[in-house]
Amino acid sequence: MKGYDLDRDHYWEAKGLPAGNGRRDGRTLHGKMTAPVRLAEELLFPRRCPVCDRPVQPFGALICASCEGVLQKVQMPVCRRCGKQLRSESSDLCRDCRTLPHVFERGETVFTYHSAAGGIFRFKYRGRQEYGAYYGKCMADKLVCSMNISRRMPDYLVPVPVSAHRLAARGYNQAFVLAREISRRTGIPVRDDVLRRVADTLPMKNMTPAERQNNLKKAFQAFGNDVELNSIMLIDDIYTTGATIDACAHALYRQGARRVCFITLAAGVDSGF
Repeated sequence: MKGYDLDRDHYWEAKGLPAGNGRRDGRTLHGKMTAPVRLAEELLFPRRCPVCDRPVQPFGALICASCEGVLQKVQMPVCRRCGKQLRSESSDLCRDCRTLPHVFERGETVFTYHSAAGGIFRFKYRGRQEYGAYYGKCMADKLVCSMNISRRMPDYLVPVPVSAHRLAARGYNQAFVLAREISRRTGIPVRDDVLRRVADTLPMKNMTPAERQNNLKKAFQAFGNDVELNSIMLIDDIYTTGATIDACAHALYRQGARRVCFITLAAGVDSGF
């Protein structure tokens, strides 16, 4: 597998731009923080582990060495459409993908949801944006591996938007935090201006797949002529039935996108029934 720098340079060269475009002295794609300032910040406000929520050990790591094995990465076999882990090889599609007409092209996920649920809850609702550094790294690893195999790179990373009400209450969009970190590691630009949530929907935890799809109808709208003829990678934290991703894909296709895929941090394991 090629390293991040090589993949990132190939990406920019494919766009007709100088290799390493957007980086500042080899540091980060977005930030200006120097190494001494970053060190001082971590000494004053130690990074917390996305598993145990205690200050990370050893210092400077993104996750405790003793906690890393708690998070279970998705293993083969996986659904060829959504990337969800399957319980058996009797089918190459999960139950939802066998019964629901998805519009996204394909997707991938990094962790099984039950192994990462506690950390994702704190990341999403308790202000632990710092978890995004480790989560985004893992998503970038998987995305780069996939690109090396398929040789198909997305033009943009597009975080699944939250409503204005939820954004105000939470203070940030966790999908944007993930997309920003993936972009920093891969060089693929983040576009959070091409997709907007225009309707606040009801909580979907206990809804059926059909109810989820109905709940999300017309919830998203895409903007901008530069979406046309572009390949888009949607970024989100959790994949359940695909209703949210499908609603986003519908909006992007209506605006002229030619290919919409996704990668999420976690998804449940297919029940197999």
